[in-house]
Amino acid sequence: MRAPPTADALGQSLEMRRDPLGLLDRLARDHEAVGLAPIRLAATEGYLVFAPELVELVLRARMRSFNRQTPVYRSLSRFLGNGILTSEGEHWRKHRRVVQPAFHRQRLRSFGDTMVRLCDQALAQWGTEIHVADEMMRLTLAVVGEVLFGTDMDWMAAELGGALDHAQRHTESVVAGLIPADDEWTSRRGRRFAKAVATLDRLAFQLIDERRAKGVDGDDVLGMLLAARDEEGRPLPRQQVRDEVMTLLSAGHETTANALTWSASELARHPEVMERLVAEVDALGDRAPGSDDLPALTYTRRVLDEAMRLHPPVWTTGRIADEPVELGAVTVRPGELVLLSPWVTHRLPGLWDDPLQFDPDRWARAEVPAHPFAFFPFGGGARKCVGEAFAYLEATLILARVAQRVRLEPMDGLPEPEPQLTLGVRGAARTRVTRR
Repeated sequence: MRAPPTADALGQSLEMRRDPLGLLDRLARDHEAVGLAPIRLAATEGYLVFAPELVELVLRARMRSFNRQTPVYRSLSRFLGNGILTSEGEHWRKHRRVVQPAFHRQRLRSFGDTMVRLCDQALAQWGTEIHVADEMMRLTLAVVGEVLFGTDMDWMAAELGGALDHAQRHTESVVAGLIPADDEWTSRRGRRFAKAVATLDRLAFQLIDERRAKGVDGDDVLGMLLAARDEEGRPLPRQQVRDEVMTLLSAGHETTANALTWSASELARHPEVMERLVAEVDALGDRAPGSDDLPALTYTRRVLDEAMRLHPPVWTTGRIADEPVELGAVTVRPGELVLLSPWVTHRLPGLWDDPLQFDPDRWARAEVPAHPFAFFPFGGGARKCVGEAFAYLEATLILARVAQRVRLEPMDGLPEPEPQLTLGVRGAARTRVTRR
């Protein structure tokens, strides 16, 4: 089973650029029986792998047979650097050991009050109509800034957002195979990308240097990075700290913002779900939700999980084979791409009843999850997202607090997905807000 011959050398690249979700859906539909489909993006051949048992082989059982040096990760590394998301091997293990304590569950408990306070500040600024995507992006950036870096992010929000947008659009074209990952000087798009990276460098180094000038005390991630020492007692190089800061700034707020945007959009379209969510949070009385309330916010969690099932913030990820690997009916050859897509797996008819229906109650039934890798919005295996518990805490408390304070009504219907580096919404998801 190999990628089909095409009329041009770009293979399925143009289709991937025009309608990536449609392409992946079609491939999965045509090859559902075998759980994977051949795909070709420019000169890169490989497979879209979507059956959960095969996804598990790639992410866990045979993870050492693959590397992350796909075109998208090479492009990401050009603006995120060699941080915890893009690094490999011993470098990744060292940085994971430095960053992971900041996301320990006991430490996370102390973050809840700050998350709710920042949510209250955001809600106070909402009018009767909002662009929910923009509001959630601002709110989650504020949370990352204060909780992870101990600073107010307002001073950099506009520049950061613009630079990240340029960098990510460059990465989209790399993903589709339309341009090489290292074309900074060969195209206008590449030169815009290089300018965006320079802006991101300046913002990250300013954040680091201002914190270092004030002293490194503090139990947030930036404080831990600045206080960390290697085996010989030396501090982490400034560039390494920058790479982790930029990784957390980019990945740490946009994915959660998208999960909240899709949750709010689905709630606005399903008033019966909103009513049940309101009933759950009203049981808390007049007080704001906190970290200790998470076990009681079971329906809130179901709403989040169902939103991430239908609209996974990380809609695709990939690996490159280092050696021959048997995946179902095929042998993946060294150098070939393995593309994984939560978007596809989360919607497979063989795994989910009525898979396109927004149904939070499915999470209370025995059908879910049918397989550990039937639902993998945070990845899986040793490289599973280090911030998963942080993201669930933040999203659950924010969604619960929003339900306590306001009701949401759609103004434009469910927004269309915008599959960029993460799965955003096309437009800004206009929503009507009524105070409770």
